[in-house]
Formats: sequence, C-alpha cells, structure tokens
Amino acid sequence: MELLNSTVHRITARAEKKVTDHFVAEFTRVRGKAGLLGKIAAASLGRPAGTVRDVVYPAAGGEKTLKDLVAELKATNAEFARSKREVLKSSYSNHYRRGLMDLLGVLEFHSSNDRHKPVIEALALIERHKDSSTTYLPLGETIPLEGVVRRDWMEFALHVPDKGPRRVIRTVYEACVFQALRKRLRCREIWVVGADRWRNPDEDLPDDLRPAARSTTRS
Repeated sequence: MELLNSTVHRITARAEKKVTDHFVAEFTRVRGKAGLLGKIAAASLGRPAGTVRDVVYPAAGGEKTLKDLVAELKATNAEFARSKREVLKSSYSNHYRRGLMDLLGVLEFHSSNDRHKPVIEALALIERHKDSSTTYLPLGETIPLEGVVRRDWMEFALHVPDKGPRRVIRTVYEACVFQALRKRLRCREIWVVGADRWRNPDEDLPDDLRPAARSTTRS
C-alpha cells in the first residue's frame, strides 16, 4: 500500500516539476515582462491611494497592455495544465503502469459507503483490461466517470468523434482512477483487506459502536 501511494504521488509530482521548470524557463526568456511588473509595483507603492486607472495603467503603458498580458497568462495557464496532463500520461504509460497493475492484482479494496462505489468499479474495470494495448476502453463496458475522473481531466480522458459514440482513452482513464484511489485511501473512504494503516476504519471503533452490517464491494 505504501508503494502504491508513493508511486501515484511520484507520477504527479514529477510531472508538475518537469512542466513547471519548462514554463519558468520560457517565462524568463520573454523580454519585457519583468520590467513591466517592476514598473507597476513601483508605481503602486509610490501612490498607494491612487486609482488603478491613474497609477497602474500609465505604468503599464496603457490598459491594452494589461489586457494583452492577462490574455497571455490565461493561455499560458491552459497550456501548463495541458502539458502537465501529457507528461503525466506519458510517465504513467511508459514507466509506472506495469508496477501499479501488479500492485492492483494483490490488493483487495472495499468501501463502506456506496458514494465511493464508482472508484471500486473503476478499479475492477481497469484490472479486467490490464493486458489490453488498445487506445480506448471497450464500448460494451459500463465506465464510471463521475466521482472517478476529475472535471479538469474529463476533456483529456474522452475522445468525442464527429460521428459515433464518445470513447474513453484507456491509459488516461487508468491514471485518473489511481489518482482517485489515492485520494480516497488517504481519507480512509476506501480501505484495504489485511492492511494496518489502511484498514477498515470501522475496526478503530469500540465493538458496541461498530455498524451491525456493512455494505462492501469487492474489486
């Protein structure tokens, strides 16, 4: 369990660092931004009671310059998120997938709350297709999305053709499932049979406070 959690965390952290380093390097190469921000900061400190229109706009070279900067930063943020997902997908597929699938095969996950059933079902789904080399998950499968794939990953995980049904990209979906699993394990919303730290939280309660019946779902 410790290996599974640390591996999923490592995939995300390394993708974040790699893309951050790249974007910081790109940002520092763009001429003028540092000077522009310095002028705005100096003008604001020099006239703290002044209005944005009277102080900031002149220092920036006009309202249009600021609008252009904001538009560029928004595009940069979107590109940053896209690049991080691409790096994470590549890292998962090329380096970590096999090990995580092996771990999934020897661990038994449960939840006492039906709200987390989609993640349990998603784990069973990706394990069934762990030997697949196809781009998409099969059309005949029921594929849990809500509660498994984060909203900011949804567009990245789905392929919507001009004609025909939408398809779920297998490796992206798998990476999303492992991220969702780690989050719920850390909150003990999902637990592992035979584990100590990651055991059923009901076992931490005195006998007279434990639920009389538990609703569990096996992966």
